[in-house]
Amino acid sequence: MIIARPEWFGRRKYGGWGVSIKTWQGALYLASIIMLILLIQLLPLEAIARLYVTGAWLLFVFIDMFDVMWKVQRDEREYIHEAIAERNAAWAMIPILVVGMFIELILSSLRGEPRVNPFIALH
Repeated sequence: MIIARPEWFGRRKYGGWGVSIKTWQGALYLASIIMLILLIQLLPLEAIARLYVTGAWLLFVFIDMFDVMWKVQRDEREYIHEAIAERNAAWAMIPILVVGMFIELILSSLRGEPRVNPFIALH
């Protein structure tokens, strides 16, 4: 734990990966991150120096938020919901890969060199 506290944030329910703001401290933390990024851009530095300072700040924020996301707890229902979503994604991926291999095999056979992309075949 660097600056942000896991109590300030909650897991995102609907909307993907990450955390959502739970308390006013989390909102203040997010506002201060955005404010500091804007202030860094207003500094009278060369573009490359500003890029390095912004990159260092964003790396710090990423490490801090990764620690928060790691510590935010999930309940049993969230684990089950995530497992069902991953299962559904896997079932959707299988026919898409099969159709892609089939199309690639037909097109390469029409050119006289039948082959399948190993990247698609190994997944």
